[in-house]
Amino acid sequence: MSRDRGDGGRYTETVTLADVLGVFERVDGPVVTSGDIADALDCSRETGRRKLATLEAQGRVASRKTAGRVVWWLAEPPVDASEINPEDPIWELEPGASGEHTVSETVDEELYGGT
Repeated sequence: MSRDRGDGGRYTETVTLADVLGVFERVDGPVVTSGDIADALDCSRETGRRKLATLEAQGRVASRKTAGRVVWWLAEPPVDASEINPEDPIWELEPGASGEHTVSETVDEELYGGT
């Protein structure tokens, strides 16, 4: 792949962080590798790894090394504590209760007719 140079002679960025995030929507499975990025965006594996590392530093993806390979996945956005309402009636429910009825307590009866 040939790379374009800008007016100052430096290489121009051809792979954006948004491009890398878009690859997560196009691959099968919940994780990608730098090779997946390279294949999808016609760039080097090193470029893919650097872009993924930048996204990880921003908290947008997470990674783990497994079997000699690093896999990356989309990170869950952190919960903003100010969005939690302690007055919400959900906090009064017993664990496992749905709040609508007691199906969660009688799941076998509901699914199998009492067997």
